[in-house]
Amino acid sequence: MAGQMIVLPITVAAAAGAPRVNMNIPDAIAGKVASLKHVVSARSLVTVPGNGVSGRCRATGLPLIPKGASAANLALYEIAGKAALGINGSGSAGLGLPADSLTSSFTFVMAINLNSADALGTYPINFLSAFDTAGTYLSGLTRAYGLASSTYANKIGANTGTTGTWAFATPPTGSWGVVVVDYNNATRVLSVSVNQAATFVAATMPASYVPPAGAYVEIGYHIDASSIRNSKMGDLYTFNDSLLRTELGKAQLADLVAAMKADYGIA
Repeated sequence: MAGQMIVLPITVAAAAGAPRVNMNIPDAIAGKVASLKHVVSARSLVTVPGNGVSGRCRATGLPLIPKGASAANLALYEIAGKAALGINGSGSAGLGLPADSLTSSFTFVMAINLNSADALGTYPINFLSAFDTAGTYLSGLTRAYGLASSTYANKIGANTGTTGTWAFATPPTGSWGVVVVDYNNATRVLSVSVNQAATFVAATMPASYVPPAGAYVEIGYHIDASSIRNSKMGDLYTFNDSLLRTELGKAQLADLVAAMKADYGIA
């Protein structure tokens, strides 16, 4: 009688000292979205004494790259019980996602802490920016302006960098806020919401968005001090498509925002 071979999948335990799995409900929801591209979580970053922070994308395992003359000032904080990425003092600093993290259509969902001094200031705060491989600035993917700004007072929003057309919403208040930036390149509509996923402020961008090869998303703004300044970034989820493009995507986005609000204690 012929024998039968049965192959069982084996999961090997992590080595001693390996970082523990730190997955929450928003992670689980985002992981079910087919267009999920990158996940950056402050809680999974580590401090490198004298050299800022180090970490990897939690979706791909690819390294995150500190950028800028003040990259050593990137630091980890705790805001209202949640891990946060910020800058220790002012300076030109950012944390770059992997090459090709910038796509023609996208959705970004992020937890941000807009510091009270920044919220009242005259200057821009760049939470997310886009750059090419040479470090040339491409787009303001998520930027806030302080209440005393002479241009876009008390606004948070994004553009595709083509002619400076922005979609702006009112910034969140409190310790944490959840901001959604969605762009559908087929319609050229860029949409922004704060602490919900039902109503968006939208604007039509003037041209198709075609990022060059290797272009990447960056937390902060490494080419001058107009980075995240005194403010902080918590969890960031990026998707390589507009979640507002389909009914399924809209439902998934609503679930993710609701879970993030619960996780960050946002009413």
